[in-house]
Amino acid sequence: MGDRAIDPAFFDLEIYAIYRAIWENWGDEAWKVVWRAGEVLFDEVHERLELDTTTPLAAMEGLAEYLVGVGYFADLQVRQTAEDELEYEMVAPAILPGAERIIAEGGVPAHISTALMFAGLRKLFGLRAEMIGDPLFTSNGRAIERWKLIKE
Repeated sequence: MGDRAIDPAFFDLEIYAIYRAIWENWGDEAWKVVWRAGEVLFDEVHERLELDTTTPLAAMEGLAEYLVGVGYFADLQVRQTAEDELEYEMVAPAILPGAERIIAEGGVPAHISTALMFAGLRKLFGLRAEMIGDPLFTSNGRAIERWKLIKE
């Protein structure tokens, strides 16, 4: 595909439009698309990434490096905050404006990077991740999630 870059504003609008259409047609059933999309994406990328699977944190850091490297985020940090909790801090996600907009409308946002991470935790470590509360959106373009890790 070469080195052609896509305009992040267009990409945000495209993802917003797709997920809004899904939500308008299927309501909260749209969450099934969100989580399945993460599984599909994980299956597509994990072999080529050669993730460090010694710990869940190491694997999530590898996925974070990939997402920053492809330009999906300006920066991304995953931190262990407790034995069974991770904090996921996204800096300038490409789809932040659309995600904030669809959440404000009561819809289901793409959450593709979160769904990717959750799929990795489940497939690599047998861990189910659940969000603790709602994501925090900061005025400087960050989105922060906290996750509880549960052994399946």
